[in-house]
Amino acid sequence: MVKPSTAADRLWAYATLGKQPDDARWEKLDADAKSLALNMSPDDVARCFWSLGALARMPTKGTLTVLEIAAEDTAPEMSAKSVANAVWSYARLKPAGLEKPDADCWEALEAAILRHCESGAFAVEDVVNILWAFATLPRSPPVAKEPEVWLEGKMADEEEEAPPPPADENAGDGDGDGEDEDAPPPPDEVWIALEAAARARLPLEMTAEQVHVTLWVFAKMGTQPEESTWAAFEAAVVRVAPEVKGTKMLAMMAWAYATLDRRPEHKATRWLMHNAVLQQPTGSVQVGWTGSFARTRAESKQATKLECSAHADAEGWLRWAMHEPDPPPPARHEMCPERCELMDKKEGEHLPFYFRGAPFGEQDGEAQKIGGPLEKGEEAAKEA
Repeated sequence: MVKPSTAADRLWAYATLGKQPDDARWEKLDADAKSLALNMSPDDVARCFWSLGALARMPTKGTLTVLEIAAEDTAPEMSAKSVANAVWSYARLKPAGLEKPDADCWEALEAAILRHCESGAFAVEDVVNILWAFATLPRSPPVAKEPEVWLEGKMADEEEEAPPPPADENAGDGDGDGEDEDAPPPPDEVWIALEAAARARLPLEMTAEQVHVTLWVFAKMGTQPEESTWAAFEAAVVRVAPEVKGTKMLAMMAWAYATLDRRPEHKATRWLMHNAVLQQPTGSVQVGWTGSFARTRAESKQATKLECSAHADAEGWLRWAMHEPDPPPPARHEMCPERCELMDKKEGEHLPFYFRGAPFGEQDGEAQKIGGPLEKGEEAAKEA
């Protein structure tokens, strides 16, 4: 008889070695996990999840259902590392075919995340892994739930002939006593706690890779960090600058800055990203894309003659990052030096005198021409 811990150890061994089991062995591991998951300890359940994520291999539907039930039941007792591993594994299983986590299991894991964030139990890598999983899944913020009211075994909305609710005397008077259909969503306590945990570790503890991933998470989710969090980002980028110089991580940091519409405030950061962008080819290649992928995408855009306004050329990005204003648009008309006449730059033609008016006043009711003989078309117009 296989013990629950032994089933978890076998999965963990394959994942640690990075070796995919053959089909026969996988069927055995899957069956053992399904039959023993409900008897596993909290950390053994998390180890099963971590193993599946490390192998990037989906179990059968029945096994995943039992594992999620076990995770929901044991999440309140999981350690901080186990909670982070379970959340991380969900994001790793998405490319393998996972549609979305079970709602009840995910709710229990988020409650555990909040508890460990408040107690400061997460390590730096745990915070980064959870943030990465939130952006990869992606995770949806909480929404307000309507309370369920039961009346004699039925839901309130199922009452056949329920009387209409009493009219609110204060509705529409602007006092705010009535129900607001456009009420703001409830505060996202889990995200607030995670951001606070990241903010505390950014300035001094996070490595260059962890700073890069955390910055990417905010840009990917389209979430603006708080000002105190952004100050921590700036301090962290300045600290890790020598490590990321000339790397793709720096180019991705520049992309995140541009996506969040945040200009580097520190002089060292501005020049660091200035040099990073200079290494990128100009044209419609997004900052942060390098190598053959960028060249292939640029060639495909050129071949199909498509314009993509979301791509910024390096020169424009540098003006933005260095706090320089955009140059003024060129004038449509300019003076022709040879004939002292206005010339249409777009058409490349000289404008007739009667379209220009009189540059220095009028004489005898006729426009005074500046230099040069009248062209034939102008003479005919004047005689007419």
